[in-house]
Amino acid sequence: MSDHTGTEPIDDVSAAFDLLRDARRRGVLYTLKRNGQTSVEELAERIAAWQSAEDGETDPESVEVSLVHAHLPKLADAGVVEYDRDRGTAELADRGDDLDPLLRCTSEREPDLFRAARGSNRRGLEVSQ
Repeated sequence: MSDHTGTEPIDDVSAAFDLLRDARRRGVLYTLKRNGQTSVEELAERIAAWQSAEDGETDPESVEVSLVHAHLPKLADAGVVEYDRDRGTAELADRGDDLDPLLRCTSEREPDLFRAARGSNRRGLEVSQ
């Protein structure tokens, strides 16, 4: 674990890459950057849809469990996401902008995950680009 307190900019390249190492965390960040506050359920549905297209059937419930127990707490501890466990929502924190240069690079290399984050919302309305 890191001694990172979440109050200083993410200047440590290793810490930034550690946060972005997992595709589910990148999917969370892409979605929150595009859509603002989002329910954990919707995050899980978008990520599961992308992973199902990549490697077969991925269950949104198992994705949600991993988000709740691993990925959202890690992003929140780093200060890049505000995660409200009681309300079941997440939104980008101010420090999330620290990762923008790296997210631009990763989004270009994984366009399907990036598109899943930008796709239709749960009410069936197309999210503008």
